[in-house]
Amino acid sequence: MTAKPTGAGSEQGTGDEPRRTSVGRYLASQREMRGISLEELAARTRIPGRNLERLESGSMDRDPDGFSRGLVRIVAEALGLDPDDAVMRLIAEPPADAESLKRSARNSRLVSLGLLASAALLAVLVWKLLAGWFAPPTDAEPPALVYRRDPVRALAAEQAALGTRAPVASPRDSESP
Repeated sequence: MTAKPTGAGSEQGTGDEPRRTSVGRYLASQREMRGISLEELAARTRIPGRNLERLESGSMDRDPDGFSRGLVRIVAEALGLDPDDAVMRLIAEPPADAESLKRSARNSRLVSLGLLASAALLAVLVWKLLAGWFAPPTDAEPPALVYRRDPVRALAAEQAALGTRAPVASPRDSESP
């Protein structure tokens, strides 16, 4: 899978190497093609020579972090290459073949089914919890009836049973002159 880069670097012979090659090897070949030594590149970019050696050996290809991207960008600019193209060579794109697409579709279906099953289980658990929380207890005994004794009614019932009537005090009788 070879592709020619676009941009300012394409007229300088940057499209000859395939994109699968290491970005370090690519930058080293471009540097050698231009007749620039490693020490001269280090002086131009103010990047230590050991970092440039690590870059050209390909040890930074495994971890395209921000430092590596910045280093590739600076070296590409110093060599007169398109920095975006050089950084894109550093970042590996996933393969777009049919099998990987099928695998990712199958994985996404499995994930969505798992999420759906988890959501259903969670809904049932919440429903059971709330139903049990707000429902009256079924095995509890009914509350005992409490009878309060009303002394007035008890006296009235007692007098009714005896058949006697006690004189009811009137408000006039209780007043004293």
